[in-house]
Amino acid sequence: MKPKLSRREFIYLISAAALASAAPTNILSLPESQFESGSNEGPNVLILLFDTLSARHMSLHGYQRQTTPNIDKFANRAFVYHNHFASGNFTSPSTASTLTGVYPWTHRALNLSGTVSEQFIEKNLFSFFAESHFTTAYTHNPFASIFLNQFRDHIDELFPMDTLGLGGNVYAEGLFPSDFPTAFWSEITLRGTDQPIPGSLLASIFEKLMQKIRPVRPDYREMYPEGIPFTYKGIYFVLEEAIDWILDQLITLPQSFLAYYHLWPPHLPYTPRADFINKFNDGKYWPEKPLHALTGDTSGLELHEQRQKYDEYIAFVDSEIGRLLDNMERAGILDNTMVILTSDHGELFERGMLGHLNSTLYQNLIHIPLLISIPNQQIRKDIYSKTSCIDLLPTILQFTGNKIPHGIEGQVLPGFNSNEEQIDRSIFAMESKLNSKMGSLKKLTLAMMKDQYKLIHYRGYGEEIGEELYDIKNDPEELNNLYSTKKFIAEDMMYELTRKIKSVNSQEQISHSNS
Repeated sequence: MKPKLSRREFIYLISAAALASAAPTNILSLPESQFESGSNEGPNVLILLFDTLSARHMSLHGYQRQTTPNIDKFANRAFVYHNHFASGNFTSPSTASTLTGVYPWTHRALNLSGTVSEQFIEKNLFSFFAESHFTTAYTHNPFASIFLNQFRDHIDELFPMDTLGLGGNVYAEGLFPSDFPTAFWSEITLRGTDQPIPGSLLASIFEKLMQKIRPVRPDYREMYPEGIPFTYKGIYFVLEEAIDWILDQLITLPQSFLAYYHLWPPHLPYTPRADFINKFNDGKYWPEKPLHALTGDTSGLELHEQRQKYDEYIAFVDSEIGRLLDNMERAGILDNTMVILTSDHGELFERGMLGHLNSTLYQNLIHIPLLISIPNQQIRKDIYSKTSCIDLLPTILQFTGNKIPHGIEGQVLPGFNSNEEQIDRSIFAMESKLNSKMGSLKKLTLAMMKDQYKLIHYRGYGEEIGEELYDIKNDPEELNNLYSTKKFIAEDMMYELTRKIKSVNSQEQISHSNS
């Protein structure tokens, strides 16, 4: 059952002409150019982050299934980054890197429900735009909400998670904003089970006592026969409502604005709308891969079934992204808005592992999408240089005419600097949730991408877990470990990587001793 044109969408169509006439006339004519501010209003910035969206599962990047036709269409008016990497394999480290422009070893949000170091409360995406833009933010994701609550003094309008919740309001966010991580985990413990009953909502004892659950439209149960989407323990939502809400926000936000919207789908549980269920029941299988020393025990059949559900969920999310972008175009919002579409990390369906809360850094986990469309852009620009999520912040700052502060580890993305393709540099990703926030990095997985190769180093796990080297250009499925056969390349990359760890640990020891 597909949603019909809503009343608000009809209003957007009517208002499009008025918005277009109000748009500044000094818009970019070429995507490579920088916005030159000659009016009182600079470009708006809209960041759309869809959680757990792996580039390896997008038809935009050559995936076998047609999962992203609407994003593919949007790419025709955008910069498309084909080798873009998250800085971690789960929300906390990678989202913090996107919002601060530094790697996890610097911002130190290493753990589940981790927080950034004190200095970044005043040095982040929102603080840098506090003077030039109206800033607003929302997320479905409680881990991302931790950072937004840390940065709340620099966000003009921060919406709580239950703004788009059907039930299971997050009371910790309103009652204990200064101690949100602890309060949130205490709250979801009180909620009980996080397993949904298909086609219905759970009302836990905690929620009944608070009497805050919204009624659910009966047609939602028909639209979502496998269960209404939820994040954690009773925190339910519907993506269509989130998209409608974003459209409402964009049509009324003050100019110029910086808006950050981080939505949960296509994160597990994979519960697409009815019209997408079994869309990819096509008999496709992917190559079997060897089990890993840190592997799980999920069977190949279950991995296959879950991959199909994930792909169907991506196709559903893509349809809603298309609806959002089409209405933004009709309303004239794209005329003066830099639109950024990305993710925080991917998902894994191989080597006995399902999901992303493991200790590996394979491509499905850290290769994420990045598309950037600038005001009035009408052509596509494909970029194949390796880039990182830490590059997004300095790029936005430069494009909007803001100064890039000292200490940012990211670089301005190719296409927005003087070179279309920047000289290849080493890109890093790490998993270190077993480390403490303070002190040296002792147990971690670290990946380094350089030229066409990727080195994966396991530190603190014992000698039984060996290093891995892949030619990710010619072997994107990471089937052939070249560590023992490409010795010169492996040794060169390992030397650089171990020096980086030593430098990071040395700086952390100095910082810790001075605090």
